[in-house]
Amino acid sequence: MDEKPSNKAGALTAPEAADLYRMQVREMRNYAMFTINVQGLLTSWNAGVEHLMGYSEKEWIGQHASMIFTPEEKAVEVCESELQWARDTGSATDIRWHRHKDGSEFFANGVMNALRDENGALIGFAKIMSDETARKQLQDSLTESNTALEQFAYVASHDLQEPLRTLRVSGELLTRRYRGKFDADADRLLDFIVKGSGRMSSLVNDLLAYARVTTEIERPSSVALDEDLEAALTHLEQAIKESNASVTHDPLPVLAVDRGQMVRLFQNLISNAVKYRHPDRHPSVHVSAEQIDTVWVCSIRDNGIGFEPKYASDIFTPFKRLHTAEEYPGTGVGLAICRRIVQAQGGRIWAESELGEGTTFFFTLPVEPLPALKHTPPIDSPSPQN
Repeated sequence: MDEKPSNKAGALTAPEAADLYRMQVREMRNYAMFTINVQGLLTSWNAGVEHLMGYSEKEWIGQHASMIFTPEEKAVEVCESELQWARDTGSATDIRWHRHKDGSEFFANGVMNALRDENGALIGFAKIMSDETARKQLQDSLTESNTALEQFAYVASHDLQEPLRTLRVSGELLTRRYRGKFDADADRLLDFIVKGSGRMSSLVNDLLAYARVTTEIERPSSVALDEDLEAALTHLEQAIKESNASVTHDPLPVLAVDRGQMVRLFQNLISNAVKYRHPDRHPSVHVSAEQIDTVWVCSIRDNGIGFEPKYASDIFTPFKRLHTAEEYPGTGVGLAICRRIVQAQGGRIWAESELGEGTTFFFTLPVEPLPALKHTPPIDSPSPQN
């Protein structure tokens, strides 16, 4: 007589696996997970709801979902707007301040999805939320620090540029009038004054540019990167001509990014390739892009002097230089600015190189805009007042 096959040792039946999954969801504390019916009433609860918002299951079930939204006088309107958005599009991103049971406020990142039956009829909504208050506070702190840095840079630029300009002009005037009329040491000291004041002026300007990167970011719009590259090449026309450089590119994508910052990014990276050219060959630069999953990976490949791979991360550090200013002029801020631009657009940047064989810079840009910049429900809640 044949016996029915038994489950492998420890294997769960489908009902047992479903029960285990429901138990895991219910007991999960790091994420608030719940469902809402078509009338906006809360229909399920997990431990994360109590951990994040302070409500027990009895206090939660059957209440209107608007009770967690701020400001209180617009909570129903805000909630209904989010439900409508999920109803119309299938999901809604909810990144805003919310209200705890005790009246305090917390910053949460949430996603709501519309639930439909096999016939496509709406039967409710499912939502998951995480507490991002600490991250939000850190972000606000960094924003405050960036603002302070920018203010310092403005002051430094204004207060230092004028005396530096005076020093440089005076040094140049003295050099023209008195070079050769004193001893060699005097001529050398005058050269130090002119070069030193000029370098300090460039350093102050680069510090200002570095500080202003994130504060100058504009709301992304659809941008053809080909056009941004061509604009950068126009700015570099003289340097490209003098070095007899060749710059080519593949078709580049249209993305929602800041146009001005993209021009600056291309300009800095191509200028870097022209500056660090190999003495035995004309500079050759090629720009390309490839979509990989949710990002575009852009590359700028040159045939310059390259560098040892161990320095790949150091080159993006502000004021970090692999060569002396006498060998290659500059302040060492250009690539640091590139990194801030790419990070502000939601991407990352890195370099691969071989000494004497050239360098390829890679940077990523998201296919879709950053979540905080996507279209969200039209009504949003302000941050809590201190």
